Amino acid sequence: MPDRSDGGVELGLRPAGRVLRPAAAPAARPGSPCLPWLVSLVALSLMVSLAYSRYLFADSYYDLYAGRYIAQHGIPHRNVVTVVAHGAPWIDQQWLAHVLYYAAWAAGGYPAVAMLSSLVLTSGFAVLALAMRGCGVPPTRMFGWTCAAIIVYLGNIVIRAQSFAYPLFALTLWLVVADSRAPRLRARTWLVLPVLVLWANTHGSVLIGAAMVTLYAGYRAVAVRRAGPKTVLGYLVLGAAGAASVLCTPYGTTVTGYYQSVNRVAPALSHYVTEWQRPNPLYLVSMGFFALLIACVAAVAVAWRRGTRPDPVLAAIALGLLAMALTAIRNQAFFAFAGSLLAADTLAHGSAGRAPVLGRAFSRGIAGVLAAAALIGAALIATEPAATFESLVPVRAIDLAAAMAAASPGTRVLADEWSSPPMLWLHPAMFGRVGYDARLEQFSVAQLRAYATFLSARARGWQGLLRGYGLVVVNRRQHGWLGTALTRLPGWRAVYSGRDGLVFQRAAPGRDG
Repeated sequence: MPDRSDGGVELGLRPAGRVLRPAAAPAARPGSPCLPWLVSLVALSLMVSLAYSRYLFADSYYDLYAGRYIAQHGIPHRNVVTVVAHGAPWIDQQWLAHVLYYAAWAAGGYPAVAMLSSLVLTSGFAVLALAMRGCGVPPTRMFGWTCAAIIVYLGNIVIRAQSFAYPLFALTLWLVVADSRAPRLRARTWLVLPVLVLWANTHGSVLIGAAMVTLYAGYRAVAVRRAGPKTVLGYLVLGAAGAASVLCTPYGTTVTGYYQSVNRVAPALSHYVTEWQRPNPLYLVSMGFFALLIACVAAVAVAWRRGTRPDPVLAAIALGLLAMALTAIRNQAFFAFAGSLLAADTLAHGSAGRAPVLGRAFSRGIAGVLAAAALIGAALIATEPAATFESLVPVRAIDLAAAMAAASPGTRVLADEWSSPPMLWLHPAMFGRVGYDARLEQFSVAQLRAYATFLSARARGWQGLLRGYGLVVVNRRQHGWLGTALTRLPGWRAVYSGRDGLVFQRAAPGRDG
């Protein structure tokens, strides 16, 4: 029996094993215009992103100093940044994101960097909302389910290269899902290839998109084999090109070395870095993920009981991303897109598709208030001083250590992960003299473990990493215990002690290195 959607358009259930053209998207009811809700969503997303973009994190400084290096020296191939990995191959897979962030800083300082990151993130949610509307999701439900995805993202909304991956993933998802509902390969589906190429030069999560396109194309080549050899060949070419897109970078096939390095250190990172660990309902950054997961399961279950089956392609994508999300917190954001789209789409195409209908005046009022708040937030960001953006790192300690190192050219600096990236950004002369930085794939598992042991300052032999360094910089807010341990360590003296950080110097300097 056919189901009736919100807009009164007859939608037949999709028979198993057949590929049908989708039924027309439900028409919006007179009281539920789409544009005000889309404006409300964009404004809300922008406000949230701007709030998180008021501060720079380790990855933010890495983006900036790497972008500056590329602007001055070109695409890097050898590590000239750290002491530990000096001379090793440097494959900067995220080079384009770094250049864009640095260009934004050159044009308008930190506020421009914050605005760029916020606009990129917001565009991802806007694409998700448009994908929902393309699937016939009512405007109010589009707003609600996209807001649910935003909540999952709260732990990921910071200035870093990964921000560029979200709108590119949303576009890839939209193109794949839309194509799956057509009887044959659509011309616009080929747009996924430039999307993947752009993604391949901004963040390593392009592997997710490339795998999704390749697997989908292989499935469709089999599913539509009766449509003729031309259609089958088209999908085979699409799948091959999708897989090859990850190689379309200045590094060519050698970019695979970057992914191999990340895969090599991933087990070690899961022990020391929160976002590489498995999600836990007790973790604040994972609560939104588990809440969305429960909501998605409930939505699909309700629709299923009323006779509506989820879209098989979208369901398969969501399940695959869920499996990835359960392995690492950093992957739960990608599930948010597919999970919310799956829930909204399934409800919209069944008898559970009725959504609240709100008047034009109400929706326009909400849009106006949120848009005004977003504009105010953007104006406030534009006037923020540099000190606000740098307030999470010990700038005074970093400046002093850099000055002392300049006065003693042979001195090397060992800084924690909250101090070394900003030091490399604020003091370019420190290139090659800082022990570690944020590019964790540059180091071996043994080197990462030694660094983590040093930062904890609790395990036996933690001080062994100090050999060869004349200065140590500690972010007091993040590593107070390390600062206390260094204060008690013979042969070292504190030359700076502030609320933000500490600087230690070898009390009887020998020959560094």
